[in-house]
Amino acid sequence: MAIRIRESGQILCAAMHPPRPGDTYLDDGLHERLASGTGALITEPMHCDGGRGGHANHGEWWWRDRIPPDVEADPHLLKRGQPQG
Repeated sequence: MAIRIRESGQILCAAMHPPRPGDTYLDDGLHERLASGTGALITEPMHCDGGRGGHANHGEWWWRDRIPPDVEADPHLLKRGQPQG
């Protein structure tokens, strides 16, 4: 689950996108903490009919406060980092 952050700010699955000069690489552990641990990073479910077709289709991630309107955010990740009531 490692990711690459492009100089443009785009966050991509490292397994699906080859490295480019200027990329910042985050290893599995840090990415896991940002996504599943805190919910700071969000993607779509692996496969979905809506949004952009699922993570398997594009391999892109977004900061929680910058999710594009056409993205169907993974509900399991959205639950992370939310206050428990």
